[in-house]
Amino acid sequence: MIYIFGGLLIISFIKQRDVLLEKKMHMGLFLVLSVCGIAIGAVYNIFPYIPSIAYVLEKYLK
Repeated sequence: MIYIFGGLLIISFIKQRDVLLEKKMHMGLFLVLSVCGIAIGAVYNIFPYIPSIAYVLEKYLK
């Protein structure tokens, strides 16, 4: 799944290259969100049975 996400990132960067390179804020946001998505995917590949964020929030906010 992480490979599909990486491929989609590359495809979306190629298609939206002009918009992303036009402003530094757009490129920065794209990079931050991409790195976050890849990091979450890597954590899931390493530890597939960790509780979800929603479960943890529900447990501690009750």
